[in-house]
Amino acid sequence: MTKSVRMTVFALLAVVAVILGLTFNKFTQSPPLDRETLRDSGVFIFETPRTFSMAPLVNHENQSFSADNMKDHWTLLYFGFTYCPDVCPTTLAKLNELSLELQELNSELAKRFKVVMVTVDPQRDNPAKLANYVPFFNRDFVGVTGDMANIYELTRQLNVAFTTVGDTTKDDYLVEHSANVVLVNPKGDYHGFIRPPLVAVQLAKNLQAVDRGF
Repeated sequence: MTKSVRMTVFALLAVVAVILGLTFNKFTQSPPLDRETLRDSGVFIFETPRTFSMAPLVNHENQSFSADNMKDHWTLLYFGFTYCPDVCPTTLAKLNELSLELQELNSELAKRFKVVMVTVDPQRDNPAKLANYVPFFNRDFVGVTGDMANIYELTRQLNVAFTTVGDTTKDDYLVEHSANVVLVNPKGDYHGFIRPPLVAVQLAKNLQAVDRGF
C-alpha cells in the first residue's frame, strides 16, 4: 500500500469516527430544554427565575422552615389545606406518583426533588394536623404552616391565589386556592410552575429536562 493510499484510508477512518461520535451523542445526550414543548404539557419555565423572600414558618415537626430549606435541591411547592375535600388529596397523591416515577427514572434525580405543602388554612392546620396528613401521602413530604400574614406574603410573590369561603367561626369552611405547583430551583428562586393535571410519567421526564437545563 502506497503512502498516499494509506493517508487516504486514515482520513476516511477519521471521518467515519467523527460521524459515529456525533451519532452516539445524538442518541445519548438529552435534548435541549424546549420551553414551548414543556409549556404544552403544563410546565411553565421562566426565562429568568424570580427571587422571592419569606418569613420563617414551621414544618410538621414544629421546626423552623425558611428559604434556606429550599436551596441545594429542587422544591415542588404546593399550597393547600388538610380539610380540602378533593383537589389537595388528589394533587398530593399525584406528587407521590411523580416521586416514584423519578425514582424509577433516576434515583439520583429523585433525590434532587423535594415536595412541600404550605397550608393556606393555618387557623386549623397546626403542625400536629399536618403531621397526620402530609406524610400519609409520602413520608418524605413536608407540611408547612405559620402566621397567616407570612403565608399570604409568600403566596403573593409566587402568584398563588386563595380565599376563604364560609364562616371561619365554624369548622366546615373551605378555602378556594390555586392548584398550580410552584417550582423553586436549587438557588432558591421561583423557577416556574406546573399546571394540573399532573401526569406523573410525562412530568418526570419533563423535570429531568428542566434539571439538565439548569
